[in-house]
Amino acid sequence: MSERALPLGWGRWIVAMVLGVVSLLHDAAAESLPWHVITGQVLVTPDGTLDRLSPQLALPDVREDWEATSLPLVIPRHVAPDDVSAGQIETVWLKLDLPAARASARTNEPLYLYAPRWQTVGRLTVYADGQQLWQSRGGPVWNGYNYPLWIALGHAPKDLVIRIDVVGQVGAAMSTVRIGTRGELFWRYAIRSFLQTQFPYLSSGGLLAVGIFSLLVWLRRRHESRYLLCFLAASAYFLHTLQYLVGPDPLPVPEEWFSWLAFNSIAWLILTCYIFVFRYLGLRYRRFEAVLFCTVIFLGTSTLPLSWLTHLVFLYPLSQLLLVALNLVVSVAALRAAWRARSQEALVFSIWNAMSTPIALHDILLQNYRVDIESIYLLAYLGCVQLLLFMYLMYRRYVSALDDVAQANANLSLRLAQREAELLESHRQLREVERRDTLTRERQRLLQDMHDGLGSSLISALRVVERDPGGTARADDIAQILRECIDDLKLTIDSLEPVSTDLLLLLATLRYRLGPRLESAGISLAWEVGDIPALQWIDAQSALHILRILQEVFTNLLKHSHATAIRVQTRHDAQSVTVRVHDNGTPFDPAHVPAAHRGRGLASMQRRAQALHAEVSWQPDATGTWFTLQLPLRSPVMPPVMPLPVLPADAA
Repeated sequence: MSERALPLGWGRWIVAMVLGVVSLLHDAAAESLPWHVITGQVLVTPDGTLDRLSPQLALPDVREDWEATSLPLVIPRHVAPDDVSAGQIETVWLKLDLPAARASARTNEPLYLYAPRWQTVGRLTVYADGQQLWQSRGGPVWNGYNYPLWIALGHAPKDLVIRIDVVGQVGAAMSTVRIGTRGELFWRYAIRSFLQTQFPYLSSGGLLAVGIFSLLVWLRRRHESRYLLCFLAASAYFLHTLQYLVGPDPLPVPEEWFSWLAFNSIAWLILTCYIFVFRYLGLRYRRFEAVLFCTVIFLGTSTLPLSWLTHLVFLYPLSQLLLVALNLVVSVAALRAAWRARSQEALVFSIWNAMSTPIALHDILLQNYRVDIESIYLLAYLGCVQLLLFMYLMYRRYVSALDDVAQANANLSLRLAQREAELLESHRQLREVERRDTLTRERQRLLQDMHDGLGSSLISALRVVERDPGGTARADDIAQILRECIDDLKLTIDSLEPVSTDLLLLLATLRYRLGPRLESAGISLAWEVGDIPALQWIDAQSALHILRILQEVFTNLLKHSHATAIRVQTRHDAQSVTVRVHDNGTPFDPAHVPAAHRGRGLASMQRRAQALHAEVSWQPDATGTWFTLQLPLRSPVMPPVMPLPVLPADAA
């Protein structure tokens, strides 16, 4: 079956229908929300103004025709623009080509205008249907150029006019414009606002807080200059990022001085970062650092906003080129130093710093409208990462210091353990020597006490027997001497018992030992002993001294006083404890006893009292004699006690 060809007229109708559908789809796409405005008409007129404008739009009455233009719009700037004081202000008028007004009937929601960026030295005003909707409030230089535009339009306007008043010949730029509902455009505005303004603000504020912490550390450790450099770098970065934040409202300081601060903060950041690299590597290039300091000082002084200097706004591009050259030189120096030092951390830091050169060139080109005006200034992001690397190096330094301290503590603990073992061994040896010395001293004491007491009594008994060869000596005399020997032996044994600080216990022991002898001699004992404080300083030898002194007193009373009654009393005050013994026998005063008739007993008592830091005394009265032993209440400083002289046997 053969196919029949279509008539020629049908082919024309099909092509026309396809073209019509395509045209309708194109018109529908162009008129659908949001509108992306990428074309307009531009006109440049002289005699602009920076004053507040009338709410009503007043288009210029000029003969020149409006020229068609595409967005983004760029009015080139001159390399050496006129000074602000020259008074030349141009006005750039921009009419936006909007889709057909009937597209607004498709939504009842209010519309908004969103533009990523506009930039100039001057002022921007937006009109819709002849009414002013928005005007920049900042100064001519810091006018909010880094803030994206977000303007409420109401319902779809029929025409939009943007007026840009430009100071001098610094040029101007306007990005593309989007018009739509809040739900369609606000996410774009929020993201753009975060990237251009909020992120630099948050990052610089956080790093400044870390810098302040580093400053506090440096105030405590002045020799660690890295912490000071960290603070200075964070402060310089914070001052640099301020230029991306100001503008919606007038500055509290003159714009010239703020411009000087924003520009020179970049030089200060370069200086502190590279000085930090050199200090981190332990290097010091005196001549190079001197040149670096001089360059930064030259930039700071040459850009001062003084009347005899050109305004910084017009020197800004040229000065930035000098900063780029400075950064390039120090980047090469830092890379060379890090490579020679074989420091990976310093090398990474230097490489990232070197990347600031092309990024700074990008920002300079953006400042001068040589790249897409909708781009973002990247130097703030570079500085943030640079400061983070800065903090990382300080963190590595801090962790390394902690590791060194931990290792030093481990070594110190090991040495301390070794030293402790040595001290324990030395202490053991000293205790062994002390134990032997104590045993030797105790042995000598016992020998001397046995010689002075028991030995003397036995020698006396032997002399009695030897002087009576016929055996006529009275048995009771010998028995008396032997009783004295037994008492001496018992006192010596008592001194070996565990020492008590209770003087009353020593007195009770003495009463127990000597009581039977007093009773057999027909002497009554009045025990008037009360509570007294404990003497903490009494040891075995001092206890024996006290017992020997009192034993000697009682022995003398039994032999020589002819007493029939004895009283024992105790007293104490804040300084001493006193033991008093009174007998009703013959009064006795050692001061009236000739030296030839004094025995060893009195001298022995005096020596023992001196060893105790005590005092002994006798006071005769009408009824007999008072003996007083006064002992210190608190611990006396016990000097070494010299052993009592050992008398030969025939001297007893």
